[in-house]
Amino acid sequence: MKILKIKLYQETACYKKPFANKVAETYPLPPYSTVIGMFHKILQANPGEYFPMNISIQGEYESIFSNYQNLRMYKGNNKVTAMPRNVHQLLNINLIIHVQAEDEIVDKIYTNIINGTETFTLGRNEDLVRIDDIKILENVEKVEEVTIKRSAYIPEWIETMASGINYRLNTTYQIKNDIRQWNKVNVKYVEKHSNGSVFETIEDEDGDYIFFYSKEMPHL
Repeated sequence: MKILKIKLYQETACYKKPFANKVAETYPLPPYSTVIGMFHKILQANPGEYFPMNISIQGEYESIFSNYQNLRMYKGNNKVTAMPRNVHQLLNINLIIHVQAEDEIVDKIYTNIINGTETFTLGRNEDLVRIDDIKILENVEKVEEVTIKRSAYIPEWIETMASGINYRLNTTYQIKNDIRQWNKVNVKYVEKHSNGSVFETIEDEDGDYIFFYSKEMPHL
């Protein structure tokens, strides 16, 4: 299986936390489900079609700010009402995303990005993405102990002594009784230069570390 590495930039973005309705809180990095959704859109997947893939997410943002947006919702008798809500947004985001999948899937993602004519988004529909670099890695190797160089999601299967914030992030889902049932993974969001080490992970040919959310390729 190949590994694709992508460097992304977003001027602003909101990676909304589930159930954060009155205030749209954002994760510090996009959750796996959001990134997987972006790749499936790039792959032009059909509704309900899933391509197995493994994801690593890391990056940085300059600051966080708030603004107000109108939230439209249905109430009784299918009446639409609107209310202002506070939306948290990240500013000047730089991301490094690694995706591992079967060779033909990685090749198609790469080709569709290189030859794509549409605008890519990550987060909300208005959260535009600029792709600064894309490459299929030629070499990766295991490393025994590393110190975090940039903020990242570290899944629970990777041993770490670094301090951070625990999240339970959505990955993929199944439809049961017309409702999405999400598969989740426990991670620790570790900020760059945090004290503590991460053990037994992968380093790519550029010296960047890879923290795949699944120890093995996920299967539904």
